Amino acid sequence: MALLIVAPNRDTQAVQEHLRKQDPTLDIRIWPVIGNANDIDFAVVWKHPPELLTQLPALKAISSYGAGVEGILNDPLLPGDLPVGRISGPRLAADMAEFVTAVIINQHRGLWGFYEDQKAQRWQPWAPVGTPRVGLLGSGNMGAACARVLLSLGYEVHCWNRSGSGELDLTYHRGEAGLQQMASICDFLVCLLPLTEHTQGILNADLFAQMKAGSYLINVGRGDHLVEADLINALDQQQLSGAYLDVFQHEPLPADHPFWSHPGVLMSPHCASFTLPEEAARLIYQSYCQVQQGKGPLDAINRQQGY
Repeated sequence: MALLIVAPNRDTQAVQEHLRKQDPTLDIRIWPVIGNANDIDFAVVWKHPPELLTQLPALKAISSYGAGVEGILNDPLLPGDLPVGRISGPRLAADMAEFVTAVIINQHRGLWGFYEDQKAQRWQPWAPVGTPRVGLLGSGNMGAACARVLLSLGYEVHCWNRSGSGELDLTYHRGEAGLQQMASICDFLVCLLPLTEHTQGILNADLFAQMKAGSYLINVGRGDHLVEADLINALDQQQLSGAYLDVFQHEPLPADHPFWSHPGVLMSPHCASFTLPEEAARLIYQSYCQVQQGKGPLDAINRQQGY
């Protein structure tokens, strides 16, 4: 049987080379060259083209190339009983924790201010007072990794999730009331949620109004978590002190988008955490082998919950 990889803008050639090292006999197809579609029983996809799944009659399972699965679940032609997994290894979560922590430290300690002082030749010693509270939206692999790093640095960490509970030594919240309570006391609010019908647009005017005055928003989840116009309004009204955005509703960000020039916004091009080809190949091969053994794909998700 064969493995299909659909990942535009990813280094699929390097992934293929690493897969060959693990199993030289592996039949690997790189979209759009799929060969005999009847051979393909496992596919790893990212932003796959419409109707692709209808062309793969032997498909046993499908996996997202990254941590997000909404692109698969939103496919109206996705077979109702097809198991769905994702390629999201420990390195991906560690990179996210490093990135989020770096943004928080940079803002808390005012490191960009020292850069401006250097350019102006100002000698102006300064240090923050106290340790900020950080609120994490989501407690999956990414959220848990961020929480562990922040806790190790002595930060007070709060987390909002579906159950309102978890295994880490921090304060958990749930429901609308819990979200508002957490937002009202935290200096940083970090979105690490999966994108579902319940979380789309969760970063909106109502939430910003509940957030602690002068607090800071970080979105490393999905662009559709954020109502962009509401954020601009909250920044302009100085309800929030700023925002760091790694994900956007439209990527690449259009040239005329106001985020490019807004003084309260810092951005990166959806690269807070990135699965490198060697790790991707290892996880893809592990998932492929599980499927061949009649098991579900690696890191299988609950399709009803959306993650």
